[in-house]
Amino acid sequence: MNTEVKFSHERAVSRICQTDVVCCSPEESLDSALKSMSRRGIGSVLICEGRKPLGILTRRQAMSCCVRGIDAEKVALDEVMSSHLLLVRGDDSIDEVGVEMMTRRLQHAVVTNETGALVGIVSESDIVNSQGIEHDLFLRSVVDIAPARSLFLDDQLYMRDAIQRIRNEDKSAAVVRSAGRQYIITETDIIGLLASGTDLDCPLSEFTLSELVTIDESISLYIARKIFRRHGFRHLGLTDASGRVTRILSYADILRSVERDYVARLRELLANRNHALQQSQHNLRLIERVINASMEGVVVTDSNGAIQSVNPAFSAITGYEAHEVIGRNPNILSSGRHGREFYQEMWSTLKREGEWQGEIWNRTRSGTVYPEWLSITAISDDKGQVTQYAAIFHDLTETKRSEDKIRRMAQFDELTRLANRKLFSDRLGMALHYAHEQSKRVAVLAVDLDMFKRVNDRFGHDAGDDVIRTLAKRIESTLGSGDTAARPAGDEFSLILSDITEESLTCRVEHLARVISTPVLVGSSELRITASIGVAIYPSDADSVEELLRAADAAMHNSKDLGRNSWSYFSSEMHQRRQSRYLIGAHLQQALQNNEMHLAYQPKLSLGTGEVVGVEALLRWQNPELGTVPPDQFVPLAEDSGQIHEIGDWVLETAIGQARRWELSGRCIPVAVNLSARQFQREGLVARIKQLLSKYSLDASLLCVELTETCFLHSAEETALALHELREHGVKVSIDDFGTGYSSLSYIRTMSLDQLKIDRSFVNNINEAQRDRQLVSAMIAMSQALGLSVVAEGVETREQLDMLRQLGCDEVQGYLICRPIPAEELDKVLPDLAGKNWIDAGEER
Repeated sequence: MNTEVKFSHERAVSRICQTDVVCCSPEESLDSALKSMSRRGIGSVLICEGRKPLGILTRRQAMSCCVRGIDAEKVALDEVMSSHLLLVRGDDSIDEVGVEMMTRRLQHAVVTNETGALVGIVSESDIVNSQGIEHDLFLRSVVDIAPARSLFLDDQLYMRDAIQRIRNEDKSAAVVRSAGRQYIITETDIIGLLASGTDLDCPLSEFTLSELVTIDESISLYIARKIFRRHGFRHLGLTDASGRVTRILSYADILRSVERDYVARLRELLANRNHALQQSQHNLRLIERVINASMEGVVVTDSNGAIQSVNPAFSAITGYEAHEVIGRNPNILSSGRHGREFYQEMWSTLKREGEWQGEIWNRTRSGTVYPEWLSITAISDDKGQVTQYAAIFHDLTETKRSEDKIRRMAQFDELTRLANRKLFSDRLGMALHYAHEQSKRVAVLAVDLDMFKRVNDRFGHDAGDDVIRTLAKRIESTLGSGDTAARPAGDEFSLILSDITEESLTCRVEHLARVISTPVLVGSSELRITASIGVAIYPSDADSVEELLRAADAAMHNSKDLGRNSWSYFSSEMHQRRQSRYLIGAHLQQALQNNEMHLAYQPKLSLGTGEVVGVEALLRWQNPELGTVPPDQFVPLAEDSGQIHEIGDWVLETAIGQARRWELSGRCIPVAVNLSARQFQREGLVARIKQLLSKYSLDASLLCVELTETCFLHSAEETALALHELREHGVKVSIDDFGTGYSSLSYIRTMSLDQLKIDRSFVNNINEAQRDRQLVSAMIAMSQALGLSVVAEGVETREQLDMLRQLGCDEVQGYLICRPIPAEELDKVLPDLAGKNWIDAGEER
């Protein structure tokens, strides 16, 4: 393969040069140059004839002239300037210019264009700063690089003598000690004095000098450089441990500290270039062997794009042999997937930046389209003219397959390959957006297989999985081109039906029910699975993803209430009753005054003793017009309107009063009360709880406050103090719905807590889902290791309870034990819940 290529990847000096250059003509006076330097705060001026540079005058040269007694107004710049200039072209590399400046011991280089006209100036500082010195500055302190000796002057020394000493000792600044304070005089100050014509034969004490800014000598160079840049000055005093100024650090000292590394790198670069020239033949042979052995395809073309050479990997990937493509354009590989704009942008970038890389689809000799990652580099000669292009590429087919597999695992149900809950929600969002733009209707179906637990109990979970897979395929077969089916959980399915009419929707839902109920063969047994289906329609029932899903779920539960094996629309009455925030909010205003709210109590059972060890007070609202309003609908409204404080206070007082009545009747039943994050954000909550405990003379240990994890997101420090104060008073504290919010081990470890409640979502599938079982086991072990008791919510089956007992859970609550009921009803059933009687009662229930 042809490996005779040239490289040009160095940055041009034009990228870092300063173009705002102060220029003076040769016949201008030294005084004029001094005033320009003073006014602009610069360290040099260029002397130019037109735009052609002739010489340079630096701050140090100007000081030398004035100290020698030269009359600055009468001396022309061409008499005192230095004509020893380094002229470079803008396209010269930074490293090449740096080498030349180092060789000639110059601090400036003048950048010109091809006609010799001035473009800008680059300093030694610009060269060093372009190398990226932050890492080195972090590792070193200022004391490491500060000069060993600095110049200290007495304030009675005359200014002319001070300038002479600064020049003789080759310093850029000196410290002036006066009346116990430290001042500084710099070359910039001196230039300002010279430019103003101030009399120099006066003591330093008569001049207005800047007070020296000091830093501790132990801080890093990186921090020192930030201080320099922030304040805009170039000198700092260094103080030792006793606060005494010992030295002066200049910004130039920092640059010199990294200059050695830079110079060493330049020398190494020169050495490497010489070595490369000496070993060029060997390197070319080695490169050729590497390229030929590479698994990546390599193509070299001329400046017109004609292929000059390819390596064996090119042939292996594309199917083209070398003799078939030499002299042809690489567009023979074009797949047709990219438009003209794509290739125009590619070539525009390549011409502008000299390289391009990105993903592209090409076609093999056999016609197979494949993705590849392609990198193209322009190869230029010494004059900067592009002579060749070198392209390196590798096949992305396997990478794409792996990415697709990972993507499917993250978005699809592993058992059925249907969409999971997240992907379903995303697609529903897109379907609603399209329907809104096109004025179409979308239906969402919530499907729950009736009594499917019996299939798992009778035939085992493997057989149950086979049935789920079979039904998933059947459901998928009913979908249209714009529809989606998902399996969000266990025996539940969700469907999106796009662009529907009333007639077509009825037919499709009935067809779906028939497809699901078609008998399924399990082993030698034939089963008929039925389903409860809920239907919600956009936009009539809801206009958002979450509301539409809730509406479909509500309709599905309505189908279950009708006896299963049926389907229901989400009715307009249901929509008005359950979804109208305005209507609920209006009735909520008078709910307490009208005595529409009451507390229901759900027992908590100890898995160790079988005894009732407490109850949770749950707020219920029964409105004459709305019926039973679920807490998840009215509590957020109460929080938004601020009514949560009044309602929450009523709940606290009612629950504490009931606990006291039980205590007086001989039953010491701890009562747990839920508190919202909004209540904790309001001052006085802890004082109010203490007041109520005192009012009803209730033992504080019989009250437990339950908080969700969101309480810790708002005013975490105030919440921690409140919890600590409550526990100090004897009140128990529990985290409710753990795992569904902002779960943080830090909060559990640092907050004052007694109990952790595992959310029902983890309990629902604890027997079927190993992941849920492992999570619950981990929560229990973690909590008990931290000294917290664990309560599992939502226990509805004996199997769930047995599993929780095996995992070491302390307490449970749920419909299996007892539904939430009023206090007077609970008094009647409490005796029946003792020991093991609750098990049978729970299954009946």
